[in-house]
Amino acid sequence: MKELITFCPVTPDEVPELVKMRLQTRIETYSDIYPSEWIDGFDFALSEAKFNKIAVDPDQRLFYIDVDGEHAGYLCFGREMEKTMPENSICINMLYLLRACQRRGIGSLALEQVRDYCRKIGRDRFYNGCNMHNENALRFYRAMGGRVIAEYGGHEYHALDQTVFEHLV
Repeated sequence: MKELITFCPVTPDEVPELVKMRLQTRIETYSDIYPSEWIDGFDFALSEAKFNKIAVDPDQRLFYIDVDGEHAGYLCFGREMEKTMPENSICINMLYLLRACQRRGIGSLALEQVRDYCRKIGRDRFYNGCNMHNENALRFYRAMGGRVIAEYGGHEYHALDQTVFEHLV
């Protein structure tokens, strides 16, 4: 049976639930990359404030990725939020799927959401950053046609090492 994948805008009242998912995806994705204190000391209030700001920002699109009505991950895209991204660009600022929902075509549907947005506003490309040590995500973005345009490595904390991908629409 085919799964129903939907992208549902996150409302401000859903932000506390999203913050819990952020911690869960951080544990699943970065336990071997981030220092343990970055996970053990996860700041719920700071994350909630960040997501509340994003949820009402007209330059950002923040979605839950739902599989058969259950939250499986989240996607945030819009204008760049990181200094490593090209200025005035459209970027995937966050794309996370729970491990159990990966490798099922859901990530490629998320990228298609960004491509559709770019087409609507007349952009021919978008960007994303990815931790240089997150091998699964690096493989994914390359398989999706992403081209590495920059790398920022060598930081004391591997969490700061980033690869920047460019995607054509």
